[in-house]
Amino acid sequence: MLLSRSAIFVVLASVGLGFACWQADLFAQSVQPAEQMAVQEPPVGCDVTLPPKGSFVPASPLPVGLAANQFWFGTEKLWTRLPIDGIWRGSIPRKRGDFVYDDKFFWLRAYPGFSKKDAWLTIEGKRLDGQAPTFTESYHHYASDRTDDNMMIVGGMSIPVFGCWRIMARYSDQDLSFTVWVTPSNQRPLPDGSSSQETSQESSVGALRRIHVDGEEQARSLVYRVAPEIPQEARVAEVSGTVVLHAIIKDGRPSDLLYVSGPPLLAQAAIDAVTWWRYMMLTDEPTEIDTTIQVVFPSAHN
Repeated sequence: MLLSRSAIFVVLASVGLGFACWQADLFAQSVQPAEQMAVQEPPVGCDVTLPPKGSFVPASPLPVGLAANQFWFGTEKLWTRLPIDGIWRGSIPRKRGDFVYDDKFFWLRAYPGFSKKDAWLTIEGKRLDGQAPTFTESYHHYASDRTDDNMMIVGGMSIPVFGCWRIMARYSDQDLSFTVWVTPSNQRPLPDGSSSQETSQESSVGALRRIHVDGEEQARSLVYRVAPEIPQEARVAEVSGTVVLHAIIKDGRPSDLLYVSGPPLLAQAAIDAVTWWRYMMLTDEPTEIDTTIQVVFPSAHN
C-alpha cells in the first residue's frame, strides 16, 4: 500500500516569486503550439542521462522487461529503465493542474529486495532550466501476488511542465539520480484536447458515489506533493499559519478547492500548490471523496 508519513504536510516555504504568479506562466508556456515547443533533441545545457559504456545488466529473471528504446540504469541496490535518447515525450495539458508527462514507473532492487521494514522510496524532481514546482513522491513496498523476491515497486512519474528535469530517488542505503528532457510528443490531441478512449470512459462512468473522509485520515494517502511558496506580500508581513481547504478528490486529484480558514494572504498559494497533489485511492470503486486539506506555513523564525 502507498502511504504518506504524516497526517499533515508541513511546508518549508522558500524565498522566491509568488507561486500563484508563476503557476499561470507555467500553464501558459505548456499550452503553446506544439510546433514551438517540441524540441526533439535535448538543448545544450541539458545533460540527459544516456546509456554508458558497460551499462548495468541485472540478473534474470526480472518482473518487467526492456523495450527496444530503453536501457537499464542504476545498480543492483536500486535501478530503473530509461529511454536511450534521454527524452520523455508527454502531452499538451488541457487545464491548470494537468501534468505534461504522467506515466507508470518501475523501480527495482535485488539482494535484498524492497522490504516492508525499510525506509520509504522517495523521489524528488527538480527542473534545471526554468521555474517549476519541485515535487516529491513517496512510495512504500506493498504486498503482491508476485514471486519475484520483492524486486519491484510500481509508482508513477508525474512532471508538471516541459523542460530539463533532474530526478533523484532514495531508498534505504541507495541513491539514484538521472536527467531527462521532457517535451511534447508528435501526436496531436483531438480538438477538445482529449483522446477518444478518455471520452468513452468519461461518458460510461456517469455520476460517482461521494463519501466524506476526515481530513487527517485522507492525508495519510498523500503520495505526490509540491511545496507552495509564500507570496511576496505575506513574506513582508511575516505571515504564517495553517490554511484549511475544502476539496473533492476525483481519481486521486483534488478539485473544487475552496478556502475554509487560515491566513487569507496564504490562501491562493495553498490552492495553487494543492492543485498538483495526488492521493492514492483506497478503493477500486469509482468514488469522489469530500474532505479537507491542511497546508501548514511555518514561521520564518522557526
